Amino acid sequence: MVSLDDARDVLAEAFGHSEFRRGQEAAVQAVLDGRDATVLLPTGGGKSACFQVPAVALFRAGQGLTLVVSPLIALMEDQVSALRERGIPAAALHSSMSWDEQRAVLSGADELALLYVSPERLAVKRFRSFLSRHRLARAAVDDAHCVSEWGHDFRKPYRQLAVLKHELGLPVVALTATATPEVLDDIRTSLDLDDPVHVQGSFLRPNLTLSVELHKGDKARTERAKQLLEGIGEGRAVIYAATRKRVTALAKDLKTRSRRVAHYHAGRTDGARAKAQADFESGKARVIVATTAFGMGIDQPDVRLVLHVQSPGTLEAYAQQAGRAGRDGQPARCVLLYSAGDKRTHERIRGSRPTPGQVQGWKALADYIYATDCRESRLAAHFGEQAPPCGRCDACASGDQVVDQVQAARKAVREKRTETRERRQEEDAVSLTAEQEQLVLDFVEALKKPLGVTTVAKGLRGSRAKAVTRKGVARNPHHGALKAIPERSLVREISRMLSEGKLAKRGRKYPTVWIPEKRVRPVRTTPRVRRASSDPPLVAALKRFRTREARRLRWKPYQVFTNETMGLIADGRPSSLVELESVKGMGPKRIRRFGEGILGVLAET
Repeated sequence: MVSLDDARDVLAEAFGHSEFRRGQEAAVQAVLDGRDATVLLPTGGGKSACFQVPAVALFRAGQGLTLVVSPLIALMEDQVSALRERGIPAAALHSSMSWDEQRAVLSGADELALLYVSPERLAVKRFRSFLSRHRLARAAVDDAHCVSEWGHDFRKPYRQLAVLKHELGLPVVALTATATPEVLDDIRTSLDLDDPVHVQGSFLRPNLTLSVELHKGDKARTERAKQLLEGIGEGRAVIYAATRKRVTALAKDLKTRSRRVAHYHAGRTDGARAKAQADFESGKARVIVATTAFGMGIDQPDVRLVLHVQSPGTLEAYAQQAGRAGRDGQPARCVLLYSAGDKRTHERIRGSRPTPGQVQGWKALADYIYATDCRESRLAAHFGEQAPPCGRCDACASGDQVVDQVQAARKAVREKRTETRERRQEEDAVSLTAEQEQLVLDFVEALKKPLGVTTVAKGLRGSRAKAVTRKGVARNPHHGALKAIPERSLVREISRMLSEGKLAKRGRKYPTVWIPEKRVRPVRTTPRVRRASSDPPLVAALKRFRTREARRLRWKPYQVFTNETMGLIADGRPSSLVELESVKGMGPKRIRRFGEGILGVLAET
């Protein structure tokens, strides 16, 4: 039997701490007792120790490894690296590893205290069969809010994690830094936890000062960001924006001779992201501008400012990101700069079918932004914790100013809505004359290929946006011919011309505009000369397979698999689905859709 004293020894020897933080001891005790548990600790509350410490204690007692389900490769690698530096045997399995690297981890599984995997890996039956042949002590689901936030949509394996209990028979601890009571209930149900112990830390951070400022547009927010950075001294600042474009632009604007600014988002290369993170962690760049792709697992103690120059998508996300400030216990600021345009930005990001959690999370954030009562009390209440006014936030310290700011912002929103409504009424009254309709037809006639209705409308208005000019629209002789007509009116009128048969639709997945009876591709007058392929037979066969599948699904060929993945398949010649899954770029979805076909090509070539 492993005791809490054994866990304290591990905490001191391996992690260098003399005592547990608030909430950690109860969570560790539940894991040692073999109980299912849910653990809600705020960012900076030390939730990783709640499963890592007992995992090491159980491993030392000969009870086997602890399986950790984690959402991101970067997070897995960060935690495994930190554990190994402490002398703790830990490893991860993920799709970015080579086949040989994965095989080495699997062959040494019995020597590991912790093994990190993705939910997609756990969804593979062969992998679960492998696990069942080894001694397992416990299972941990880190960042368990992903079960509710991602499992309903694009990461369905998160809704299948009950196999940890049903097939592997493991006690499960689910940990998160951001979950409402409703999300916690969803986690318990989805994981099928048996009478779980619930451990919840406090969301009150006496060293943090929360504030919200309402600004009009990005230019004003950029200038305010420059002012706020002057107050961080020798500390660090993390600045969050909602889009990659805004991250890149803001990082450029904030750089000075004396201030180096890194930037991080998922659209940058692996090397660029790694360098940005390394520069920030080393202090080479003391300011980093990032999307929410940055931050999971980051533990820098001296972050003096967490600044949002655009609002995040939910109040839960804001709590998690703001919690990265002041982990050393010294005073720090969490400032949210909000503009009315943020609402439209997040409507676009969420798409046409947002999840209930996204809708509720945004509403809670909007209530927080426009609140005139204590910020900290409101934030804590969202996670089920009651707290008196903090006395530090802007609403507590400058209540009258906050009330005036909120009233002014609400008035501006009302005026903007009235202005938009009146403008749309004017646009709805616009109709094209016969001469203007002919200009539309002339514009479409001059196109080299069909384009979407909105792109045609933008071209007729003379737009030089990148999305328009890269399609050659600016070279159209009628570019800008109807610049006086509002875009919304043009889109409506072009749609009318389509319904009347004056224009014709082309394409299925993405309908485009063309001239009726006109061929999209001109008749070829000379025979096509086929070039002899210089590809090896197997690569040529895989290319043919990829082309067939792309045509069948109406995809781009790279969406089936990339050239890099194709080369790795040709070099490794995997003979089973398990081996094929270890190839970089071949995740569970591609295995299910194309795996048998690829193996068939390999067998025949």
